[in-house]
Amino acid sequence: MRLQDITVEVRDKSLTRRGLVRPEELSLELTDNFNNVGEWKLVLAAESPLAQALRQPGAGVIITGPTDVIMSGPMVKAEFAATQDDPGGSITFEGVSDTVILADTLAFPDPANPNGASQTLAHDVRQGKAEDVMHSFVMANIGPTAPIERRKTALIDGPSQGRGPTVIKSARFPVLGNLLTELALLGSLGFRVVQRGSNLVFETFEITDRTKLIRLDVANGSLAGQRVAITPPGVTRAIVAGQGELVKRQFLQVQTPESVAAETDWGRRIEKFIDQRNTDKWDELQQAGDEAMEDAGFTAVNVQVVPMEDGAMRFGHDWYLGDKVSVVVEDQELVSNATGMVMKADEDGFQVGVLLGDATGFSVDAALSKRVTSTEARVSQLERTSDVGAAADNQLFSIMGVY
Repeated sequence: MRLQDITVEVRDKSLTRRGLVRPEELSLELTDNFNNVGEWKLVLAAESPLAQALRQPGAGVIITGPTDVIMSGPMVKAEFAATQDDPGGSITFEGVSDTVILADTLAFPDPANPNGASQTLAHDVRQGKAEDVMHSFVMANIGPTAPIERRKTALIDGPSQGRGPTVIKSARFPVLGNLLTELALLGSLGFRVVQRGSNLVFETFEITDRTKLIRLDVANGSLAGQRVAITPPGVTRAIVAGQGELVKRQFLQVQTPESVAAETDWGRRIEKFIDQRNTDKWDELQQAGDEAMEDAGFTAVNVQVVPMEDGAMRFGHDWYLGDKVSVVVEDQELVSNATGMVMKADEDGFQVGVLLGDATGFSVDAALSKRVTSTEARVSQLERTSDVGAAADNQLFSIMGVY
């Protein structure tokens, strides 16, 4: 992607587009995360009509790249600042992606009842292909078929192709985004909420294996730079507990050949207890263990890379978040997924960095921004961790070129 490929539009609370930020005035920072809530920061002159529009509660932005919408989402903070050099001042806007609505919502045991205090069902149990189940949970809780009190204005359902394995999932007040992440892991799927036209759309997509096509290496000119770390698995043996008490409680141990191999490589048996007292179904207990293995039951390849803008396979054109790619590390060809993107666009040019795997292996600051299991906790801490995120971004951008 290049600076001229990026457009930023300001929208109001009703999702109506109010205007386009001129390229020469663009000062944008964006961090997007695969199957997670993204963040954006935009600086506008205080006298700009768009600044006044964006300052209103519920307003937001739509950021579009060369081929598709990169991110859309609401403003969560507006900060005015003025100096002697700039007496008119500027406003720094911070926001999150529209995927935040999945972190704002709980999956009710009875989504047809909008009152959380009078739920009469123990669980909302849904079964089917992973992708279909994901869409079903979202639509039942906040989609057009949800009770009007919980319905998210303008949210519609994107297409589902019934991808992924057959799953069974029980919901009793989990954060909806967490629930979707667990299902997406099993189905090798991605999801997000983005504005298209005058609607917000819940979209799912399949992770694409581009390892034979995308081979990232400083030596072959596809990377301007890289920082790499390899870390041990997060779990090698999952102990899943179902219903019952003491010795009568259901227990299932789950491991995979990959987790056992990582256990041998690192000389560490890493156990994790997973409380699944919400179900007595062995298939669902097995599924919970499988989710843990998919998430962390392997040796992690942690990579920060700067793709070459003029390379044959350009990020944003030929590969994107979620894709599985090959990266050459110390003459070894490893495989990892693109899990995050950091982008800056201002008068100095355009910069982009990509995170492969789990980016917490590089610094303490990055570790503090590690993806955690609770999406709700991540969103509640966005403002508090903004300085930490900026520090991590600065470390990444220190190896970037300006295009």
